[in-house]
Amino acid sequence: MKITFNNKALIKSVNDDVEQAVKNTSVKLLNKVRQLSPVRSGLFKNSWRMSGNKKKYTISNPQPYGHALEHGRSKQAPRGVVGPSIKTTIK
Repeated sequence: MKITFNNKALIKSVNDDVEQAVKNTSVKLLNKVRQLSPVRSGLFKNSWRMSGNKKKYTISNPQPYGHALEHGRSKQAPRGVVGPSIKTTIK
C-alpha cells in the first residue's frame, strides 16, 4: 500500500486552523475583558481594542488608569480585569 499526500496543502491547512484558533481565542478574550471591566462612566470598558493578524493579536486599552484598575483599585474588579479574563478564557 502506498499513501501519497501533498505536504504543502497539509501545512497550509494546519496553519489556517492555528490562525483561526488564535483569532477566535483573542476575540473571546477581548469580550471577556470588556465584560469584566468596571464601569463608572463606561470609558474604560469601551476603550478596549484588538489589533493584529494571523498568529499575533494585541489587546489594549489606552486609558491611563488601566494599570491601577488591573491592580485592584476598583471595588467592581478587585482582582483586576486582564488576569481573571485570561484564566477563564484560556484553559
